[in-house]
Amino acid sequence: MPSSGIQAARYSRQTRFAGLGQAGQERLAQARVAIVGLGATGSTIAHALLRAGVGYLRLIDRDWVEEHNLPRQSLYTEADAAQLLPKVVAAKAHAQHINSACEIEALVLDLHAGTIDQALAGVDLIMDGSDSLETRLLINQWCVREDRPWIYSGVLGGHGMTANFRPEQACWRCVFTTSPEPGSMPTCETAGVVGPVVGVIGNLAATEALKLLTGQGQANPDLYMLDLWAWQFEHLPLPAPRPDCPVCGLRQFDLLDQDSAPTLSLCGRNAIQIRPQQPIKMALTQLAAHLQQADVRVIQTDYLLRFAAETLQATVFPDGRVIISGTDDPALARGFYNRWINH
Repeated sequence: MPSSGIQAARYSRQTRFAGLGQAGQERLAQARVAIVGLGATGSTIAHALLRAGVGYLRLIDRDWVEEHNLPRQSLYTEADAAQLLPKVVAAKAHAQHINSACEIEALVLDLHAGTIDQALAGVDLIMDGSDSLETRLLINQWCVREDRPWIYSGVLGGHGMTANFRPEQACWRCVFTTSPEPGSMPTCETAGVVGPVVGVIGNLAATEALKLLTGQGQANPDLYMLDLWAWQFEHLPLPAPRPDCPVCGLRQFDLLDQDSAPTLSLCGRNAIQIRPQQPIKMALTQLAAHLQQADVRVIQTDYLLRFAAETLQATVFPDGRVIISGTDDPALARGFYNRWINH
């Protein structure tokens, strides 16, 4: 651990900023933050908070680094993609070289009703870096129930938005009163995304995090939106909490109470995630040996196993979760899973 003198020198430019000061820096060193989703905005937020001196980061993501992530996901390298490293594993490795004083916990985890208590317990602030509406709705319910603040951020194409959701103020459902059908909205996979927009939105969200964690400065009271490609900027004031809001008004937490879906279509990715309710019958090493006997080429790392058969590709994780790519048909994916993985 670097000495206090070295730490003081490291953050001298920040502490000279009147809006933060030494007291604010000391609060950052004690702060505990969870980042859900280590993709584009999530990796930008993690990068900013690491360099700012936040003392503890819990990194949560279910995916691995791929080459198409590299133009906009700032914590990753070509080597990470070549090694099929889980995003949180790669992010933690790089983060330890950026700020060795920060305690980093990496969870290769699919956030759902069965895992959210474990994933978010004991932190001061949740940062949303996910690309899933379902995940945001889940986070919102959990934060309202647990009286915890969270910061939303999202990017699509050249457009981005961010907002703070704090206890005693409007929650996500107060603002977004209706939800589109799953798969009906464009995603980064279908509509693309411009990398610099990610940096702008991620750093705006990280700046708001510094304010909330230190209790200094005026936190943004609005939904902030921008279209960087068209150079358009807009603020929409968040409404007052709605007494009839099903979440913060009526305190209905249906997403937290229901069993997680065993089969999930990953919107825009032409992939199905299968989360077995029972453990798969073989460990990854046994599965690899079985597949090789069937003359199937297998790539195995410490974190996952990947193989292709028929017209599909499967990525299997140690907890039994499987992502089957090449189809958006749950029945087809389930049949493939039963034939090749859990027979």
